[in-house]
Amino acid sequence: MAAQSPVLGDFGFVALVLVMAVGLALLAAAAFARAPARTVRAPPAWAQFRFGYAVYALIFLAFDMEMIFMYPWAVVFADIGVSAFLDMLVFIVLLSAGIAYAWGMGGLRWE
Repeated sequence: MAAQSPVLGDFGFVALVLVMAVGLALLAAAAFARAPARTVRAPPAWAQFRFGYAVYALIFLAFDMEMIFMYPWAVVFADIGVSAFLDMLVFIVLLSAGIAYAWGMGGLRWE
C-alpha cells in the first residue's frame, strides 16, 4: 500500500472545515428564520418544585466526587508518598472553597 501524500491530507482537512462551516451557517440561518416561540407555562405538577433543590444536588455531587476520587487515592497513598498527600490536599481545598462559596451565598439555607 502506498503512503498518502500530505497534500491529500491537507485537502481532506480543509474539506472537513468547510463542511463544518457550511453546516453551522445553515443552522444559524434556520435559527434566525424560525418564528419566535411563545412562552410556555409550567404545568401545575412541576410548579411545586423549587429551583433550590438543584443547588442541594450540586453540593451533594461535590461531596460525592470527592469520595469517588479519595478511594483510589487511599489505595496508592503509601506507594506515592508526600506528593499524593499534597495533591489530595489541593483537591480538598478546591472542593471546600466551592462548599464555602455556596454556604456564603446562602445556598445551604432551607427556606
